[in-house]
Amino acid sequence: MSLEIEVTEQPFDRELKILSPPTNATQIAELPETAYKLEPNEIKKLYQSAVERRQNLENRQVRGQPVERSPLKTQKMRDGEDQEKLKKYPKTTIRIRMPDHTIVQAVFQTKERVSALYEFTRSLLETPERKFVLCLPPRTKLTEPSLSFFKAGLSPASNVLFAWIEQGEKGNALKQEYLDLKQALSPPPAPTLSNTTSTSSTTSESKPKSKAVPKWLQKGLFNKK
Repeated sequence: MSLEIEVTEQPFDRELKILSPPTNATQIAELPETAYKLEPNEIKKLYQSAVERRQNLENRQVRGQPVERSPLKTQKMRDGEDQEKLKKYPKTTIRIRMPDHTIVQAVFQTKERVSALYEFTRSLLETPERKFVLCLPPRTKLTEPSLSFFKAGLSPASNVLFAWIEQGEKGNALKQEYLDLKQALSPPPAPTLSNTTSTSSTTSESKPKSKAVPKWLQKGLFNKK
């Protein structure tokens, strides 16, 4: 009689944190939804920039060799490089800035897809049925749900902006149970002045001064026999 053991995958710990920025933090001006729409000339510039960047990466010179064109990377080579980067950064930390400046911080597996970020964000909302969009600053929409965090340029850590697409009643975007978890975001530590000068001066003061050799001892030391 064989026993079948069912292995259940443990849920990934998101390490959820709800943060409020310091009171003295610089407020970021809210952009209207029209700011996230690209004009035809902007799309053309982005496309040309992407093409040029791709060509530069594939055609750059081999270091130390005066050649005009380097070998193109095969798909297998690129996949191998991606796997190495995934091993280096297995986790991705995301900070989502909500409309009221509340920050939602969570950890994802880098191999997860952008759709997981949307599903997780929707689970925190008071009105999950209301449409929203997530963007990389300043206004790059994350509209490819099938892309992994790595392919979407989110790893190993990224700040993401939350914006409503549909109009709705004014109020808190997050559920109250998550707002109750809010904690203050500590400001970065202020740089400290170097105390090298004071240390060196203290050292020089504490260093014992050499005493002069008495004349009678000098005569004894340098007296020729």
